[in-house]
Amino acid sequence: MEDQEKNLETMTRIAWLHYMEGLTQRDIAESLHMSQPKVARLLDKAHKKGIVRVSIESPLANCLGLESRLREVFSLSDVLVVPAGGRDDLFTSLGRAGAWYLERVLKDDDLVGIAWGRTLKQVAHSLKNVRVRGIKVVTLVGGLTASASLNPYTIGEKLASIFTGECYYLYAPAVVESEETRDFYLSERINRKTLELARRAAWSVVGIGPVDVVHSVYALTGFLGHEDLEDLRKKGAVGDIVGQYYDKEGKVLDIPLHRRTVAVSLSDIRSMRNVIAVAGGKEKVEAIRGALRGGFINILVTDEDTAQSVLSDEERQEG
Repeated sequence: MEDQEKNLETMTRIAWLHYMEGLTQRDIAESLHMSQPKVARLLDKAHKKGIVRVSIESPLANCLGLESRLREVFSLSDVLVVPAGGRDDLFTSLGRAGAWYLERVLKDDDLVGIAWGRTLKQVAHSLKNVRVRGIKVVTLVGGLTASASLNPYTIGEKLASIFTGECYYLYAPAVVESEETRDFYLSERINRKTLELARRAAWSVVGIGPVDVVHSVYALTGFLGHEDLEDLRKKGAVGDIVGQYYDKEGKVLDIPLHRRTVAVSLSDIRSMRNVIAVAGGKEKVEAIRGALRGGFINILVTDEDTAQSVLSDEERQEG
């Protein structure tokens, strides 16, 4: 069933790009990392299945339209929007979509950066059609002292195992007691090498956290409490990536917490090649929009309702 859904999505995507956006089969092949003959076969199959008529007859057409608008409004390299109203919960749907995207773009021996969180955990558990080998995984942030299943170490090790590769870790907690302790960990030779690797990653996968005691990884793992999050909100925080908070315009906050955080900086993440955010849900709309405005990510995997909310608010402000 899952393979049929993926085939339908791929055919619909190709049909949309060819007939609605005017891309050639060669352009589509390059964009989707597949051969031109395969694009031609899938276009033919889309005709035979009735996906392509006068218009594209598919429940995914709205998602593809949202993808185009997000790509244009936020100057993104790529977007994947999954339909709303499926039988699975949001974490499962987004995890499957993130896994499908990685299965499509990764090549043998690629270097992949990985963060933390429930959605990324689901990405790792959803990987099935793995054809590449030798993937090197590097963690973008230190470890969590609780909720081992959300830990970047656990997720990174899972990915490395699936792709028969290796995992490189930041050997430190995500948050330490003082700036001096943070500087000590960052000065360690093994951590310097890990950070250098992370900055060179061909692909990086991150979650986007809201400033919310129910959904924040920092809150779930005990690093921050309700009062801490309330203080962050008063300072303008709308979301975080690898434990670093930014405001609604994507400006990184200058707060003591960041000087105790062991992670790749958001300024480094902004300059990295392919940063994929897998995130969705109404509680994350403002956080996703801030991340997009800040230019921290250039590839977004999200759900239909979240995509519509992000765009509606952005277009309303521009209008």
